[in-house]
Formats: sequence, C-alpha cells, structure tokens
Amino acid sequence: MIPLRKQLHVVWRKLLRSPAFTALVILTLALGIGANTAIFSLVDGVLLRPLPFPNAQELYGLWHSAPGIGIPHFEQSNTTYKVYHDHKRSFVEIGLSSGPFMMNLTDGEEPIRVNTVSATSSFFRVLGIPPAIGRVFTEADDTFGGEQIVLLSHELWRGRFGGDPGILGRSIRLDGTSWEVVGIMPEGFTYPARITQIWIPHRIDPANLGRANFSHEAIGRLKPGVSPEAATAELNQLLTRMPEIYPGEMTAGLMENAQMSAFINPLHEDVVGDLSRVLWILLGSVGFVLLIACANVANLFLVRAEGRQRELALRTALGAGPWDVVYHFLSESLLLSLAGGAVGLGLAYAGIRALVALSPENIPRLEEIGIHGTALLFTLGISLLAGLLFGMIPVLRYRRPNLSGAINEGSLRSSSGRQTHRARNLLAVTQVALALMLLIGSGLMARSFWELRGVHPGFESGSILTLRLSLAEAGYPEADDSAGFYQRLLENLRSLPGVEEVGAITNFPLTDGQSNNGQVFEDFPLQPDEIPPVIRTSFATPGYFEAMGILLHEGRTFEPRDHQDRTGAVIVSAGLAEQFWPGGSALGKRVMPGLPDDDPKWYTIVGVVGDVRDDGLEKPPPDMIYYPMIGLGGEYGDWTIYTMSLAIRTSAPPTSLAEPAQRAVWALDPTLPVANLRTADDILSSSMARTTYTMILLGIAAAVALLLGTIGIYGVISYIVAQRTREIGVRMALGAQRRDVSGMVVGRGLVISLVGVAIGIAGAFALTRLMSTLLFGVSGTDPITFLAVSSLLLIVTSAASYLPARRAANINPVEALRY
Repeated sequence: MIPLRKQLHVVWRKLLRSPAFTALVILTLALGIGANTAIFSLVDGVLLRPLPFPNAQELYGLWHSAPGIGIPHFEQSNTTYKVYHDHKRSFVEIGLSSGPFMMNLTDGEEPIRVNTVSATSSFFRVLGIPPAIGRVFTEADDTFGGEQIVLLSHELWRGRFGGDPGILGRSIRLDGTSWEVVGIMPEGFTYPARITQIWIPHRIDPANLGRANFSHEAIGRLKPGVSPEAATAELNQLLTRMPEIYPGEMTAGLMENAQMSAFINPLHEDVVGDLSRVLWILLGSVGFVLLIACANVANLFLVRAEGRQRELALRTALGAGPWDVVYHFLSESLLLSLAGGAVGLGLAYAGIRALVALSPENIPRLEEIGIHGTALLFTLGISLLAGLLFGMIPVLRYRRPNLSGAINEGSLRSSSGRQTHRARNLLAVTQVALALMLLIGSGLMARSFWELRGVHPGFESGSILTLRLSLAEAGYPEADDSAGFYQRLLENLRSLPGVEEVGAITNFPLTDGQSNNGQVFEDFPLQPDEIPPVIRTSFATPGYFEAMGILLHEGRTFEPRDHQDRTGAVIVSAGLAEQFWPGGSALGKRVMPGLPDDDPKWYTIVGVVGDVRDDGLEKPPPDMIYYPMIGLGGEYGDWTIYTMSLAIRTSAPPTSLAEPAQRAVWALDPTLPVANLRTADDILSSSMARTTYTMILLGIAAAVALLLGTIGIYGVISYIVAQRTREIGVRMALGAQRRDVSGMVVGRGLVISLVGVAIGIAGAFALTRLMSTLLFGVSGTDPITFLAVSSLLLIVTSAASYLPARRAANINPVEALRY
C-alpha cells in the first residue's frame, strides 16, 4: 500500500487534472460544511459553552411559583432574599440584583441614558468576577443610607471616559446626584442584562422591606456535594418560616392560598431561556443541507468512478487488492472534503458576522459567538464524516471491478448497469426528500410570519414616533413636579407642526418593562388572607389613547382634570371589564391598587378601552388597568412617575419629528437624555424579530437545499441521457417523435421527484411537530403549506429535467447510432 503522504500527493495531482470536477465538489461541500459551522458556532456560543464565570455549573437562579394565583414563575422580594441569604446552609453565597433600569448620566457632555443594575455585594462574590480596576462592593456598602458609589462597565469606561484609570475616586452625575466610581468591571462582563453599563449598591431598608415587590433576581452558588433537590427543599423550609422571621410581610394564609413554593434553576438555562429549541432546529436543518451536498458529490463520484472502470481494472490486474481500491477512493474523497471544509470555514466566518448582525436584540450571549476551538473540531469532524459518506458509495459499487468487461475498450461505450442507475436514482430521491422537508419547515415559518403580520396589536402603529424619558429624582422630588414636567412637555409637543395628538405611558406596548400589581375590586371583596388578582398596570396621560389609536369602547379617556384635581379616575381594558362584569357595564365600578388597608383609596372606572397585545403579537392581550399620573395616596403613597414613553401621532413622516421633539425636551430640561427614538412600526417589527430571524435562516437553508436538489436531478437526468444516447438514436430512427423522447426523459425525472416528494412528506409530518412551539396561527401539518411546497418542488425539478430532455429530443439519429 502506498504511504499516505505519497498517496495524497498522487490524488491531488489527478484532481488538478480535472479542475471543473474538483472545483464543483469543493464548492458544493463548502456550502454544506460552511452552513453547518456557522449555525453550530451560534449553538455553541449560546447553548453549549459554559457561562463565563468560574465553576459556572454551580450557579443557580432562585425562583418562586404560585399556581394558586396563576403565576408559575416569579422572582424574589427583599424579604425572601433576606430569609434565604441569612439562613442558608446549602449555598456558599446568595446574591441579589435588580434591573436593568435607566439612569441619566450627565458629566458635561451630551446627556445619555445608561443601563443600570443595583446589586448586593454578595452578587459579585457569587459570580466570582473580580474588577479589572479598583474594587467591587463590600458588605459595608450594603448598609442602607451608605455612600453613593458605582461600578462602571469596561465598555462605558472606554467609550465615555476614554479608558482613563484616573476616573477611580472621582464623581460622576447620575440622575442629578454625585456618585463615586470605585471600580471598573472586566471587558465583556455585563451580567445580569445583555448590556449593563453601571452597577449601584442594592440597599435594603430594614424598616421597609418591600412587602410584595417580587421583582429582584437572586442567584446562588451551591456548596460542593449539595444536590439541587436538597437546596430546593431547604429554600421551601425557609419559606414556611418567613412569616415567623419577618412578621407583617407575608402571612402564612396568603402564602398557602397562593400555593407559594421556591425552586432553583441552572443559571445557564435562565440566561438562554426558550431559545434552545429554535437553535437545535436550525442546526438540524443545515445538517440536511450537508446531507444533500454529500448526495450530490456522491453522484459525481459515481460518474467519475464509472468512467475509471478500465483504470481500476488495470490496477487490479497488476496486483492491487480490494482494500487498495478502497484506500484510493477514500483518500480522494477525504482530501476533497477537507478542502471543502477549509473553504467552508471562510464562508462560515462571513456567515457568523451576518448571523450576529441580523439577530434580534433578545438573543443572549451574542458577544460569545465565534469560531472557537469547539467549532474548529466540529468542522473537522463533519468534513471527515462527509468524505466518508460520499466516498463509500463508489467504494461499495466498484471495489471489485469486472476485469474482462472493463478492460474491453468497447465496454466503455456501453450503458451503465442497473445497480449504478439505481444508486444514482436513490441519491437523487434522497436529495428531493430532504429538500422538501426543509422547504416545508421554511414554508411553515413564512406562514407564521404572515399570520403575525395580520394580527392587530390593539393600536394603530402608523405615523407614530415614540421616545422614552427618565427624570432625575433629585430634580423632581414630588409627584406634582414630575407630572407638571410631562404636562408641559406634552403641550409643547402638541404645538409642533404636523403633530395630531401626543400622550405618554409608563410601559409602552410590546416593549420590555411591564408591571403587574395586585388590584382589589369593590364588587369582589377579598376573604381573609386572600391574594388579590394580579393585573398588568400602567400609568397614562390625557391624549395617550387618542395618540395610539386605541379604541374607546365605553365612557371616556383621561382628561387634564383627572391629574390636576386628583379625581381618582381609572380606565380598564375590554378584556378585564368582560372578565369581572360579563354582559354588564364596568363604568362607575371601583378598584384599589395593592392590598386592602384601614384607609382605602378607591378609584372609579370612567372608561373601557380596547385590548392591547402587550406581551407579543403571538400571545393573547392581557387584562390592563390604566391609572393617572397623580394618585390618591393610600398604600403606595402619592406615586411619583419618573420614566415614561411618549407617543406622538403625526400627519408628517414620524422620523421628521425626531429633532423637533428632542429640542422640545431640552428646552424644558437640557440635562435630560432622549432615548429610544423610533417609530411604533419599528417596535411592531421588533416584536416579530425572533420569528423573522428563524424564517430567514430556515429560508436560506431551504433555498440552498432546493438549489442542490435541483442540480442533483439535473445531473442524474443528464447522465441518463448521455448513457442512453444510442438507445434514443435507435428509437428516433424507428420513428419516435421528439415529444415522445422528451416526454420519456421528463417522465423519468418526474418519477424520481414524486418518490422523493412522497418520502419527504412522510418525514415532514414527523419532523414539523418539533416546530409547533415556534409556529403561530398555523399547524405543523398545515395541508396548504405541504401542497404548495410540494407543487413548487415538482415544478422546479421538472424544469431541471426539461433541459436534458430537450437535448435528447434534438439528438441526430445518425450521430447517435455512431456513438
């Protein structure tokens, strides 16, 4: 047997003598391998790689569940954190963070809004991440009323402060007050949000733990040898003791009625969320593309091997054994597959950049996606596997060549045996079946996208410009101060040319930041220890519903007097009204936020408005209750609204009002950053971003599969025509018409396509069920999609058969008989 190095040299010289064949094989493989490497890098960066923390497998998120009130998954309160942290035995440490929320950074340059997180000192100990410069928070910094200190992200430090290490010990202005910089975090560290720019201490007031404010994220590091089950049992035991440890926060009856319990979840799963199914489906889809590419190349190898039967027979006659033939074929296929893998890496590098650029904002860990060592090993592995796949097919067919027949010169002009035709047809059928399954998956995602586009969000998104403002607490200490600013700003914006209406709300639909609070209804008094229904809550100004085009069903919307005179007016959504007063009117009914107390402050329902899809177009609209900017006091006091989103409806293009709107804001407060300047249509598109992203990636994979499958059909039919040239000449000499010949050839291609479509439909019925959670408004076995995609594939493959059929119909019988 020839040494491997010499064998590869001989093989490469032979391949260079067939540049067209070599280039076609390498390019075909590069498409399949490059697509797989790109998507695997996405899967690896998001799902497979451990979180960038020491011993990340020990990190868990702490959560609660309350099925008694229909809440399966919610966070921590200051009280539960204190109970778990102060009495922990299963955890090395437990940390708490809250946010992100926005703060205004003003330090002499143009004001900007920064993503801010409040965190306890234990938060950094849990993660085990030291600062790049300076220090992190210490236990002394957790003391309520302590010094105002901050940590900066590496990116904010470099971008805003030029990477000046002298920033340590200096003060910056956040929300109008001074904060001392004590540390710079390492490059790339942004936890818990995808982009955290500033961390401030999370300080808990012992006199006001925040009774029912479950909005903080807790993470813990398990002690070595402690199982998640044991840690969960400990947390639930501590939870039952909470009314005893902190009396007056949550009664045992309330917790029992809510069926409240604690559980932990691996932090990696919390970070990734529900993205894993999408990414695995995408990786499986591009795996189909690689299989189709291998089938294409295997067909080319069969043709090449058939033309080399005489050479193989001569090798065997000169003493080469069967394994020498295997060695020759596999060295050729593996060399080509490795070359295809090398080119595929270049395509994957470009593909990864495109994947990151196109990805929606809510995909986590994007900054960790790249061609790392794992991706390189994956590329090498699939390259070798691909080489074995398409290299073994001619090996199995021609490992024992027919010496007497192959050496005979005339045999080179004889038609192929049935086994060879059968192998090529099987490969073509496989390509069609795999391509159809990918096309159906892509078609279902396209149908979902189309259905989502047809969903009415509950507001009229056209011609609306939105922006978000966050007032500094130091500059607007009272409720009337912040409400007065927004009222003056809305009046100034209404006077701008082209503005038809303007309003503001605390939580703009289809964006992140929703608020859910308990609500007590006078008509439905609570029993002792009964938890009030938790309802989505927002605070809105006069003009908001008109600016958004939200339909008024009954009553009226907010008026200026509701804020100025504190009338206690409140507006509810149609779904909420129907739930509590089915068939009747909600007008005049009274509601109170929070839990009942000795001095209830009832709000009167003055209007019922249309439902808004606040959680996404694919989810049903939640029940909503809208309060005015100025409250009546009560349990929450006279709430002060600092952060609001503005909706400006205009008769002009919305973006043309961006600069005038900014000037109107800065005319009232030049230190106030203007954030999220975008149209409501942009927000609507962003809400469909994940569906759009999945559809695009599946569509690209399906298009490549269709192209390769079509080329495969074309190649098989072309080769059949070439091999049956004599037969076609005889038929035409005996009177066969051109249409008979072309019909015969197209019919052969159609039979291959029909068999592939039948197998593909059966496979799609099984596989598309895995996509059910990704679809909206369409079934995984949608007959329209199956029929339309199958028809498209048959049309394309018939067109691919038509070109060789026309060539066959134009054969000169005299030349064919000479062939």
